[in-house]
Amino acid sequence: MTDEQISPEQPVMPPSTEQGDVSDLSWFQSVRRVLSNRNWTIYLATVWIYSSMSVLMQYFTLYFRDIGISYVMVGVLLTLMFAVNILGTFASGYIADNYDRRILSGVTMIVNGIAFFVLVFATEIIAIAIAMVIAGLSSFTGTAGQAYSMEQIDRRLGGVANSLFTLGTAFGLVPLFIVSMMLNVGTPFIQVMQYLLLAAAVLYMIAAFVRLTALKSIPRPKRDKQTTNLLRDFLSENVRGIKLLFKVFPVFVAVISLDAFSDSFYRFASLYYVNETLSFSIADINLMILITLTISVPLTLWLGRIFDKRGGKGITIAVYSLMPVAIALLILAQYIPYISPAGWNESVEAVYPGLSVIFSLAFIGTALKSINDVLWFSILGTYILKSLPRQDLGKMLSLTMVVVMIFVTIGPIPAGLIYDAFQGLPLLYTVIALNVVILFILITKSIEPRIDLLELENGETEVSISKE
Repeated sequence: MTDEQISPEQPVMPPSTEQGDVSDLSWFQSVRRVLSNRNWTIYLATVWIYSSMSVLMQYFTLYFRDIGISYVMVGVLLTLMFAVNILGTFASGYIADNYDRRILSGVTMIVNGIAFFVLVFATEIIAIAIAMVIAGLSSFTGTAGQAYSMEQIDRRLGGVANSLFTLGTAFGLVPLFIVSMMLNVGTPFIQVMQYLLLAAAVLYMIAAFVRLTALKSIPRPKRDKQTTNLLRDFLSENVRGIKLLFKVFPVFVAVISLDAFSDSFYRFASLYYVNETLSFSIADINLMILITLTISVPLTLWLGRIFDKRGGKGITIAVYSLMPVAIALLILAQYIPYISPAGWNESVEAVYPGLSVIFSLAFIGTALKSINDVLWFSILGTYILKSLPRQDLGKMLSLTMVVVMIFVTIGPIPAGLIYDAFQGLPLLYTVIALNVVILFILITKSIEPRIDLLELENGETEVSISKE
């Protein structure tokens, strides 16, 4: 079935040419140019809905612990979801390149809504496992939405476009503020999470409705080779895609793989460490995340335009060089909890209960890591947007994510075992070591694409790969 048959509306055509100089555009002019595409702007709004509630995922480790799940089993649950993600992501590129991306993006939101709804009522490990599997199933269609968005964007403004997606996390301030208010009036953390998970499920269903009714389809990319055997076609396309990915992005793939493994350790250990070892309450942690988010979003918007004008290498090194510093500050926080005089702490506490956390090394380390994570992922997304051929966007996005997910999946179970035996410090030391290795690679090697984009889109590289 073709996209034209799926949608009776006039399909939206991806930009075939990118004319005119955009290097002198101001940030606001660049944003106006990107948002002039009404279809893309509507899709962006649904992404903001998803991003605003996805901040709840940061609390999953604490939430699962508080409803009685052991550290090791939390690791198992996360690994289960990531394992389903690997399978789904591997298949999603082929699906995204061969079926209507608009409809698939709506299905993604429906599946996520169902997963969050199940989590509202899941208090036993089997029910939670079912919810995590359902969440993982959204990966079978998740790449379609990313490809749908990317194929409508002028690549020269890819940094600004990608930063606008990140802007959606700013709306995460709303659920974070609600968490803060409810905790301050004494509402149990588990109950707070259940209320917000239900709200997320409803909002995801609304986003799905908008995608399925308000968006327009884009004609599928044309493919020269297609067999009648679906399995053979799927495997041949993915083998071709893997060869192409490693040909274009060999160093990039190595860096994101190591970073994914490092980040899986950090994400498992960090909130436990701050809560249990450094003795900050969940309300304190929530305030840390809320303030950090407030700072990171405008930085990301600025960084996107800088990337478009100056390229990514210098920015990439500058951003990543702060990663090991952030982890070192978290470790040092055991010995130097606060960097301010006691009088300062009392003064800000009078302004807002718990605000003294801004003077803690735990906050500075957590904020520095979180802000740089947001900037780092924005940089990676911009590299992908600017460097992959439109006809293979779905496949290349999915294969990139498969590589990442393999390394993400390896982390949670050993992290759970290590934390159960030794608490968080060994995990944080491992993260620092991996961050230093990645930084060395970024300084000594280039992660830029090895093949020109026009060569990819004209099919010249396709020929060379098929002869290998």
